[in-house]
Amino acid sequence: MVAHKLFTTLKPEHHKNLHWYWYVAKDMMEPIVAKKKQLETEDTQSWFHSQEVNVMFDSEMICRAWIDGLRRNQNTHLYGEVSQEDGIWRDKAGNQAKDVIGVNPGKFSWAKGLLGAIERVRGQGGF
Repeated sequence: MVAHKLFTTLKPEHHKNLHWYWYVAKDMMEPIVAKKKQLETEDTQSWFHSQEVNVMFDSEMICRAWIDGLRRNQNTHLYGEVSQEDGIWRDKAGNQAKDVIGVNPGKFSWAKGLLGAIERVRGQGGF
């Protein structure tokens, strides 16, 4: 939804400047939706103690080494790019990733999110 929102708010001539990718693991050919990852590390402690640092390098050598390292350890650059038409990831057959909500989550998407949060607190929902 976020990528789609960005694409729809940009003027069409600027779509070519926005490159959005879903992370694709080294042994995968398509992204896995967070709900399906079944990782137990996405808890409050790890969420609030994991920090993001934004650093800008203007050294081509440093940037190239960084990108090369990322590309050796994941397939995002090969399979993760979303459409520049609408901001949706699709496989070669044109299908969206499994279990994504798409560009229109519906009028009551907030209720689905609330029920999911309650299930997670009860230990029944995935994250």
